[in-house]
Amino acid sequence: MSKLLKVITTSILFSFNITNYSQIHCATDEYNRPFIESNIEKYNQIEENIQSYLSGNELKSNGQIVIPVVFHIVWIDNRQNLSESVILDQLDALNIAFNAKNEDVSIITDTLSNWVGNFNIRFELAHIDPNGEFTSGITRTKTINPHFSYFGDQVKNSHYGKDAWPTDRYLNIWVCNLLEGMKGYSQFPGGDPNTDGIVVDWQTVGNKIYEWTYPDSQSFACGKVLVHEVGHWLNLYHPWGSGSGCEDDFIPETGLQSDPIYPSETCHDTIFGNCSPMERLFVKHYMDYSGCSCMVTFTKNQVKRGLASLHTYRENIITNYIPRPEVNHLSDVLVNPNLTEGEFYIQLPNNTIVTVSIFDMNGKIIEQRHIHEKILNTFNISKNDGGVYFIRISDNTNVITKKIIKI
Repeated sequence: MSKLLKVITTSILFSFNITNYSQIHCATDEYNRPFIESNIEKYNQIEENIQSYLSGNELKSNGQIVIPVVFHIVWIDNRQNLSESVILDQLDALNIAFNAKNEDVSIITDTLSNWVGNFNIRFELAHIDPNGEFTSGITRTKTINPHFSYFGDQVKNSHYGKDAWPTDRYLNIWVCNLLEGMKGYSQFPGGDPNTDGIVVDWQTVGNKIYEWTYPDSQSFACGKVLVHEVGHWLNLYHPWGSGSGCEDDFIPETGLQSDPIYPSETCHDTIFGNCSPMERLFVKHYMDYSGCSCMVTFTKNQVKRGLASLHTYRENIITNYIPRPEVNHLSDVLVNPNLTEGEFYIQLPNNTIVTVSIFDMNGKIIEQRHIHEKILNTFNISKNDGGVYFIRISDNTNVITKKIIKI
């Protein structure tokens, strides 16, 4: 039996006793097991293709890879129907993580910092839907289900949730209320194309702790659950493998690991594992469970493996990408009135995605808002002192500044 097939078969034969959902966190292994069991040869071939690509090719470096994303928000409680600004915060968290731009990567010290990897991937909200119409890249579906699980995968069908958009053109991300303790799950390459994508609990979405975040979700509430699940979508495993632990995750620098590393007050650089042979474990990467304050990087070999998977199995999502038209519409922005007691409006052209920042005379930001293709936008600074305020409006390439006076 080949090493690859042995790894996959071992993870299938190991049986999880799922009686306490609070211990699951990521249900990717459990979700994918039926796909793997039904076609071991296919998954073994996918792995062999990845290894062949890594050994025989230089990774393609034709600039930044853009992956169009659609967020399917499936909600029953109004709190779960997350605002566009929260989705944009989550998108920012993805792009920061996959381009190694997060400030907290500085907690990786000494020689370990040499293992920080950069995918050079940009995730972008889809701007064209499957029918060729303009879209915000966000769908909203009210459901009758109080919660969802990987078992049955009901969030991905229109009876309870939302059907996937074509998975060879979009990364589909479903946001819903998962069973208690379950934070997310992802489909490895090789499963049903009609269900390909990622599911995350609504309380993990965004880039910070919000007023609705339950205490038991706070360790995973900074947007890094989705970062972790996108890693799985790119065929990265947990560092303990896909089954009983001490299995090969095909990433040499992470070390052989028996169990997850959970959030704690101390985020170690490395610790010793208890597998045989005993190896040092790289603690601070996104594919473990160590929490948002400790998960700060992908390693270099995780990047190489993820990109190899993307180029060998999901190349269509790259080649099918339709670039967003680069037109400078900011010169057409209107701000009214310029003299106000507090309320004013910013009118944007069609199909514009911008960040609006309002500064006082001291340069302090008093409000910042991401706006995605919404024409008329209302702002109110009535609680602030009178005086001059500056409004900076920026897209990916252009910036303009407007001025208003509060009386």
